[in-house]
Amino acid sequence: MSKLFKAILIDDEPAARRLMKSLLQEYRDLVEVIGEAASGEEALEKIESLKPDLIFLDIQMPDLTGFEVIERMEHRPDIIFTTAYEQYAIKAFETFSIDYLLKPIKEERLQISMEKLKKYDKLSAGIDISGLQQMIEQLKAPHKATALPVRSGDRINLLKFENISYLEANDKYVFIHTIDGQKHLTDQSLTVLEGKLPSQFYRVQKSFIINKERIKEMHKHFNGRYLFIMEDKNLTKITSGRTYQEGIKAEFNL
Repeated sequence: MSKLFKAILIDDEPAARRLMKSLLQEYRDLVEVIGEAASGEEALEKIESLKPDLIFLDIQMPDLTGFEVIERMEHRPDIIFTTAYEQYAIKAFETFSIDYLLKPIKEERLQISMEKLKKYDKLSAGIDISGLQQMIEQLKAPHKATALPVRSGDRINLLKFENISYLEANDKYVFIHTIDGQKHLTDQSLTVLEGKLPSQFYRVQKSFIINKERIKEMHKHFNGRYLFIMEDKNLTKITSGRTYQEGIKAEFNL
């Protein structure tokens, strides 16, 4: 019979805690939720007072990051990270024997975590605290991202910025097109991606963001618009939007 893990849910979003609590009902013989925390400071208090076996720990919180919570806590429960930030999840997963769940959390992915609990019994027994300290310092320091993480099922593809030609919103879907002619579906909106991309990417119309470093040619088009021919396998042609023409003039010094 599997051990019953007494758990605390740590997340600053009430809706995220409610969802996790609901999903864990399916595993009530394995996990018993004994408390919740809406901030890093509250998490530290609950961890020390309730001494849980397991915590579901959000990485990005207003007061402390999940890594800072781990750095400061004295009681050492097992940890399953929950995060909407794939780059954090990758670092946590690859560096330590800790599982992670990407938001929005899916039932099938939670099931995998629960199977790990049953099988290994002690997920983070071998956690490298000094290594974690180093990772915390790296995350605190400003760093320049070089790739865009795109989830495909349980796999995460890292698309290097230099290999991305353009991003396209098509109906309800957003595709990332690479210079070799491939396209990758993402569940993030074009507006969200625009905020994550470096300055070499520029939105030229409602449905397209292009990589300025992958422009092969640029031509004047009808009604003050511009035609961009991309330096990719298909020599893709993208026409700018009418309302974007003044911004394009300023961006390209036209």
